[in-house]
Amino acid sequence: MILKNNKFKAVLSNLLYSLLILCIFCPFELSCHGPSRQKIKEQIIINSNISKVWAVISDFSKFDWNEDVKKVKVEGNGVGSIRTLTFQKNEEIQQSLEKLLDEKKIISWRVKKTDPSILPVNSYQATILLKDIDGKTEVTYKAGFYRGFMGNDPPEELNDKNSKAKARKFVLKSLNGLKTIAEK
Repeated sequence: MILKNNKFKAVLSNLLYSLLILCIFCPFELSCHGPSRQKIKEQIIINSNISKVWAVISDFSKFDWNEDVKKVKVEGNGVGSIRTLTFQKNEEIQQSLEKLLDEKKIISWRVKKTDPSILPVNSYQATILLKDIDGKTEVTYKAGFYRGFMGNDPPEELNDKNSKAKARKFVLKSLNGLKTIAEK
């Protein structure tokens, strides 16, 4: 078929050129996206009433329910307070209290600084919700974060898989410690 219309030739030429550019650069662009947000949701039932469990987790000046924490320092009082957790080898995680709703039994905090050997994450935000279940307490711990290395091709210890595994380990250790303390 012979193309006689110059406008049609120009449109077809531009279309083919655009497809060529798309084919060349599209695979590169698809492989260069940043990390995706990771989420963790863990639940535990504590054989204690909701008031007792709330008394433990709502006290932002404490975090003795994670046995790896050896010291807690808090600056401020209420929402906006900064809590620094010091671990066994003097690693530190700094958190800010974002939400504390007594009536709904919800507490939320954000990690400001972290030691990647403990919690290899970025933009970590955690929320704990309590629910009364026939005199027992259902505790739901939700966390959202990005892996420890925000660029492409992260080192293994800071990739999605390992960041999520360490964050889950931290959450589970905290929940199990909370259960131990609240059931005393």
